[in-house]
Amino acid sequence: MDSFADRACAMLTVVRSSPETGPATTTAPACQRRLALGMLALPWLGNEATALSPMAVVVTVLLVATAILAFVLTWLLQAQVRRNRQLAQRLQAERALQQATLDALPFPVLLHGLDGEPVAGNPPGKALPDGEGAVAALRSPAFAEQKDSVLQGATLRREVTITTGQGDTHAAQLWIRALREGKAPAQGYASTLLDLAEFGDAEQAARQTEQRLGDMAQGMPVVVMALRIERGVAQLSFITGDARALFNLDTTELRDAEGTLRLDALRERIHPDDLPALLPLLLPAEHDATPRTLDFRAFGQGGLRWVHATFATRTMGDGALGAMSCFIDTTEQNLRNEALRIARDVAERASKAKADFLAAMSHEIRTPMNGVIGMLELLGRTPVNGEQREMLRAVEESAGSLMQILNDILDFSKLEAGDLRLDAAAFDTRQWLDGAVGTMAMAARAKGLGLHLWVDAAAAGQLRGDSQRLRQIAINLLNNAIKFTDRGHVGATLTVLGDSGGQQQLALSITDTGIGIAPDKQATLFKPFAQAESWTSRRYGGTGLGLAICQQLVQLMDGSIELQSEEGQGTTVTVQVRLPVVSRDADAPAALHGRHAIVRLAAPAVAGALEQYLRAAGMSVERIEPTTPMRTGMAASLLFIDAGDRESADQVHARVVVVGDDATADTEATWLAAQPLTWRSVIGACLRALELEAPGHWSEPPPTGDTPALRGRVLVVEDHPVSQRLIARQLALLGIASEVVDNGADALEMLAGGGYALLLTDCNMPHMSGYELATAWRRHEAESGATQRLPILAMTANALSSETVRARDAGMDDVLSKPLQLATLGRKLGEWLGELTVADGAGPTDDLRDLLVQETGRDLDALRHHAARQDLAAARQSLHRLMGVLPLLGDEALARQGEQLDEALHGAEGLDALPEVASFTERLARRLSAPARPGPIS
Repeated sequence: MDSFADRACAMLTVVRSSPETGPATTTAPACQRRLALGMLALPWLGNEATALSPMAVVVTVLLVATAILAFVLTWLLQAQVRRNRQLAQRLQAERALQQATLDALPFPVLLHGLDGEPVAGNPPGKALPDGEGAVAALRSPAFAEQKDSVLQGATLRREVTITTGQGDTHAAQLWIRALREGKAPAQGYASTLLDLAEFGDAEQAARQTEQRLGDMAQGMPVVVMALRIERGVAQLSFITGDARALFNLDTTELRDAEGTLRLDALRERIHPDDLPALLPLLLPAEHDATPRTLDFRAFGQGGLRWVHATFATRTMGDGALGAMSCFIDTTEQNLRNEALRIARDVAERASKAKADFLAAMSHEIRTPMNGVIGMLELLGRTPVNGEQREMLRAVEESAGSLMQILNDILDFSKLEAGDLRLDAAAFDTRQWLDGAVGTMAMAARAKGLGLHLWVDAAAAGQLRGDSQRLRQIAINLLNNAIKFTDRGHVGATLTVLGDSGGQQQLALSITDTGIGIAPDKQATLFKPFAQAESWTSRRYGGTGLGLAICQQLVQLMDGSIELQSEEGQGTTVTVQVRLPVVSRDADAPAALHGRHAIVRLAAPAVAGALEQYLRAAGMSVERIEPTTPMRTGMAASLLFIDAGDRESADQVHARVVVVGDDATADTEATWLAAQPLTWRSVIGACLRALELEAPGHWSEPPPTGDTPALRGRVLVVEDHPVSQRLIARQLALLGIASEVVDNGADALEMLAGGGYALLLTDCNMPHMSGYELATAWRRHEAESGATQRLPILAMTANALSSETVRARDAGMDDVLSKPLQLATLGRKLGEWLGELTVADGAGPTDDLRDLLVQETGRDLDALRHHAARQDLAAARQSLHRLMGVLPLLGDEALARQGEQLDEALHGAEGLDALPEVASFTERLARRLSAPARPGPIS
């Protein structure tokens, strides 16, 4: 038993020592198992059974407990070893992180023990010599005196000198602070060195920059001021600039000893009228994020100066209000602006004088031209022999050319003066082009030229724009094309280039087969008074303003115009404009919609143009070439064929329309003129062929020679008897019944009685002008609830667009420029009353001269009477009536004398000019009593 226990004890306990974990007792696992087996086998060691004694049991239990305890101790020791290893790794990682943090700092840092010796640091700190920096400081007697305060948390700061690696010495600041956690005792020190050289360089650079800015500000008329405003007190924290130039003060004079802004000194330098506006901006009561500006006057070193100031505010960190102000001397700029303003005023006055001159020239030239052209038209309808007819035609052509030149010059002058404005309104796309081409049809026929018209079926029925200016562009281009074409044809094409739904991009192309233009001459054609060659003006005439006017009109419409030409091959001018769509459907009778038409024409241009018209009218179209045989049993609503194509007419069951240049007497089919082929003529031919009743505005004019149907009476308001007689005769030739009154008041009374289809009124009349008449009648219509609007057309000799605008504002529908040519008057009235036909025959014009002499004699007597009675107002009125007829007498010197007298009577000393009336009336009386001589009315 003893030997077994000894052996068990020897095997049980193994003692070893570890330098890392210290002494440890380890039980060998094999010995433990053998010991336990031995203990369990003790009672059966012999070959015979032995009774267990109490002592044996106790020993056995103790041995088992010892083994269990050994197991537990072993497990605990192994766990402690693992924790120690983890703590060692964590400590090593923290030390590595601490060193990396130190290494990342760009300045020297050292960690010291309580004895001052460095235990860690970054490379810059370790590179410092031992005699420099923190180590020397921690060993100095001065630190010993402050050591207690540093250990309690204070920071030691002191200036030192260090030597760099390059051998340079720098001033530096040493910081030393104790390493402690919370209230625990300090475990060492941390020290760092801040090299002051970089800070010094930066500070010096900042001072140099500030100095340069100050020098720049001193060299410029600028003052910059920063204020700190608290409790209503403004502290001037910063100011720079040339305050002497702006306010005749030094910057030091703008603040007192405490740095407060001296408002009293500044007030004396500000113009009294501008001071109330400046003070609230200079000393704001609250923050406003919106910068403020002010222009004010100040008394600077050089006298009164204009200053532009900008003010901005911000809320500072401590709650005070910060204000920044910048003052700039703008005296020179204001002087330039004032000079520009004066120049602008001079230019505006010059422009107004130019406009007034244009108005006067328009009135004074167009008024006698009214008599010349109007009388020539009437004279042409009287019995004259062949030689007189040729002479009359030559005079009419010359008068027409003069009128065209006058219109071109006036239009160009209005464009140059900016007086021309566009008047946008809805207009019929196809009828607008019909009118422009129709105006030039006679000129094309006179030269034997073909005139083609093609309008895209996709073009909207109604567009919005200035149709009058668009018509002017088209007529100008067509006139040029016809003028410079001796053989061949001229064509007008309207194509849709783009359609956005609300707008259409249109291209109007005018082509000709004329003389063409050399490439080197094309660039100058859009310049005023320019023509391709000097000989063209001698041969073809003209001012060279047509294309220049067209270009400026197109530019007003935000469009473009371009020219393509080849010498001897013709020219094409294309105008592109974008116009809003008012109505997409073309204005065509509903009875034509859905019908089928066959077009069988030899000329492709005519066939194509006709097809576009028919499709726009809502019809389906089938084009068959004349060389292509017809299908058996073909049928259509309409068949369009060439003259003489009787075979086609017999092969198709349809109403036949013959298309050609001249009507044939032996055809029973409906005739359609192809030169030019217009929208209105196509619709009219379709209605006639189908025997359909046309809507009111599609009704055909009566045949030539028939008495036109009465389309309603026209009321004419004109204050001069000669003009009254002229317009009355023109209306009679147009087959229109009219009544004439000489003042607006009577006209208003007659209109109230009803029965008038149109009002034609002069604009400038005594007592009640045409503008006042139109305004009064529009007011009457509104108050009475009239269901129909009376058309009102104005007559004026003033061609400026301002008169047109004034007429529109007064409620007038259209404006007719004097002189009123019969064709122009008929076309205008036709737009409101239907197509008009000029009747043949007219009485002699001697009665007009007699009337002129008679009425002028009465006005002369009245003028003499009013002058004798010193009645200035009545004399002015009588002279006004005479001024309207003076141009008709053909005496320019007498007309100028009348103008001078009229100007004198309307001047400030009008009464003093009344004695001059006698000489004027005597001279006019002699002119009237003299035998008839060549002149506008002779």
